Amino acid sequence: MLSEVAVAGIYLPPFFVYACIALPVFLGLRFVMTRAGVMRRVWHPALFEFAVSLCLVSLLVIYV
Repeated sequence: MLSEVAVAGIYLPPFFVYACIALPVFLGLRFVMTRAGVMRRVWHPALFEFAVSLCLVSLLVIYV
């Protein structure tokens, strides 16, 4: 797990760094899920997207 990250003298929490890393991964995954038709089959698309993004950030925290 990362510790604080200094950017231009400002200390950022590690969660912010993980969220920034997870954003492009999530956008790519969302594009794939939309093209595959997964988003039409879920009951609440916004809640599903939030859950997927939370899982991505959690995986980054555990494995990076």
